[in-house]
Amino acid sequence: MIRRMIAIAAKEFRHITRDWQTLMVVLILPLLMMFLFGYALTMDLIEVPVLIEDPVPGEESSRIAASIDATTMFRIAGNVTVASDAEDIFKRYHVKAIFRFPPHFSRDLRRSGHGGAPVQVLIDGSDPNVGTILRNAVEPLVLKATLDVMHIRQPAIVTVDHRVLYNQEQRSALYFVPGLMAIILLMISALLTSLAITREKELGTLEQLLVSPLRRSEIVVGKILPYIVLAAIDGTLILLVGYALFGVRVAGSILFLAAASVVYIFTSLAIGLLVSTVAKKQQQAMLIVLPATLLPTIILSGFIFPLASFPLALRCISAMVPATYFLQIIRGVILKGVGLAELWQPLAVLGGMGLFLVAVSVKKFKVRL
Repeated sequence: MIRRMIAIAAKEFRHITRDWQTLMVVLILPLLMMFLFGYALTMDLIEVPVLIEDPVPGEESSRIAASIDATTMFRIAGNVTVASDAEDIFKRYHVKAIFRFPPHFSRDLRRSGHGGAPVQVLIDGSDPNVGTILRNAVEPLVLKATLDVMHIRQPAIVTVDHRVLYNQEQRSALYFVPGLMAIILLMISALLTSLAITREKELGTLEQLLVSPLRRSEIVVGKILPYIVLAAIDGTLILLVGYALFGVRVAGSILFLAAASVVYIFTSLAIGLLVSTVAKKQQQAMLIVLPATLLPTIILSGFIFPLASFPLALRCISAMVPATYFLQIIRGVILKGVGLAELWQPLAVLGGMGLFLVAVSVKKFKVRL
């Protein structure tokens, strides 16, 4: 039985090596997706254009404005003395925030002694994520700049010593790049297996199996084995690119991550195999695989949106997405350095999903056409 499965796998390997287009898809597409998604998917705000409205420019307001411009988050795009219509300012200057100093800001600041002069900040909330980040950043920034100008220390009853673990710089790449590995492996693996079998259906080469004493399980496993190797190569390339371009380092065990990735690849291949038992043509297989893998993985797995924010119905659906569990594993291993003792549950669920999907595929696979 093992020899026959190996023979089928060897035949599939020979077919892949002769099909250079498939090899290009397998090797080049993941790298392109890493470049595009890795640089595009980020929550880091750099040089956000803002406007300063200062009716009576003074030393204090000028120094506070300079402190705002000195940060990496903000870039002063212009200074005006009077902005009668804030909406018109947003449209004309294309800024994300307006810092409004009152006419007597310097006088009020000296009288208050503790930075009690009001500063209004208008924020463009058309993008909720950007608006929330700016809203949380402007108050402590203006307060610190004001205290530095006044050369006083802020009185505090409680001192908070906050420390960030695992991702001290709060870089989005360290969070999104491991998630990209889950998306790319699932899409590539499912797509390859679905196209491999449907292609043989279209060409009629699957009929040759009728004259051989092969069982359905042998055919299915033999078809999966070559693509496990190819997907493992893709996973290695993704980790290397993530390390070279985005500085993503594996904090935990690489061997455990490799073993968990193989389980995830097996489950992903099983999805494509199940699709191939239903689809009769390659085009039909692609139309099924891409929406069924890409959209749920991006939206419902926790890749971008936290699962805790989902309603109960969507959380139940996300529990059926394999990437939901692999994201827990890969982010835990890469960012936190945890291992099997903490991640055995999502790993067991992934393995169970893969075995179930393969069993269903074997049951639905028709040797006789």
